[in-house]
Amino acid sequence: MGIPRGLGRSYGDASFYSGGYTWDVRGHKALLAWDEDRGCLVAEAGMSLYEVIQRFLPQGWFPIVVPGTQFVTLGGAFASNIHGKNHHREGSFADHVEWIDLFLPSGEERRVTPADPLFWATAGGMGLTGIITRICMRLARIPSGYIHNQVKKAPDWERVLLTLKEEEGKFPYAVAWLDHFHRTNRGIVHLGRWAEISSDLPAAYRKKPFRIYRGAQFGVPFTPPFRLFNSFGRAVISAWYWYRHTEEETVLPYAPYFFPLDGVQKWNRLWGYRGFLQFQFIVPSEEGFRVIWTKLQKAPARSFLTVVKRLGAQKGPLAFTGPGWTLAIDLPNTPEMRLFLKALIDVVLAWEGKIYLTKDSLLDPQQFRGAYPEWQSFWELKVQADPLIQLRSDLSIRVGLTPP
Repeated sequence: MGIPRGLGRSYGDASFYSGGYTWDVRGHKALLAWDEDRGCLVAEAGMSLYEVIQRFLPQGWFPIVVPGTQFVTLGGAFASNIHGKNHHREGSFADHVEWIDLFLPSGEERRVTPADPLFWATAGGMGLTGIITRICMRLARIPSGYIHNQVKKAPDWERVLLTLKEEEGKFPYAVAWLDHFHRTNRGIVHLGRWAEISSDLPAAYRKKPFRIYRGAQFGVPFTPPFRLFNSFGRAVISAWYWYRHTEEETVLPYAPYFFPLDGVQKWNRLWGYRGFLQFQFIVPSEEGFRVIWTKLQKAPARSFLTVVKRLGAQKGPLAFTGPGWTLAIDLPNTPEMRLFLKALIDVVLAWEGKIYLTKDSLLDPQQFRGAYPEWQSFWELKVQADPLIQLRSDLSIRVGLTPP
């Protein structure tokens, strides 16, 4: 019994099984086929988005949906059904996958397409329906490797939401940051599109319009015995982020725009040995968002990383779906904070919201079933694919989805 694990960028316990095996799939990362006419690649599921970008961006191709880090495997991206800054237009990762090969506990390998309910149970299914071995996904043609980004600053969080609603339809990418430390929770909205070589790129960029970035040149070498991201440090980062941005249009390389988390290797170590909690929820209504955000303003600690987006609809019984407002926030991992967030989950559920399983470490069985009312549909599909319930994780046990 066990669970597959990719590059380990999940924030919780989804890719561990303490009572058995955790299978490392990173070695299975071969590129198997490429159809340039259709923009489709076939690869083993251990290939990372980073490796896809390194290979195909110089040719003018890019994954249609990417999360905040490129160091995730294709199998992990599908199992979490990741979403990006363009969900309001392009949906989630699985919406651009043509098929997956799924290795079942029985030893059977099955090719599954979007016409099969097992496809959508596996999308967001956290590795519990089978091990994804191969994947066929579509890429998008891009005019350059740079993003034309328009920055809008808002004096309070309500104006941030209003700006997102008014502007997101004009841009492929839309995301906002809220200042959790400021009394009005002022914010910055980023509205992006791919930059055109002739009209958008400065002369220096035109020489290499598809320049690739190899990743961070430095990192945090060890976990310090204390939290470097203390309250004062987080406040300084928030103020710095606000003042470094002006309302303007700029051109950015793809890496800092899409993958800010990759700027420093092992940046999470700065939180100290206790780590941190990332809490991400979605609620369908702006009123529900208002209630939850008002409560987060009274959290035991403040965050320098608070991201707001609008999500569209998503398929699957364990889909982290909209339409609605989603917020992700990084907070210190303390007993007081865990109690606070556990209670906040109930508020999210009262507003018909969900908690993102990939980032969760707090849901209990009752809360899980409230957040995912279609969990029984998922269970029925899982039992068909895994009748002996051999695929288990610490998360699936914690939320009561599988036995210990």
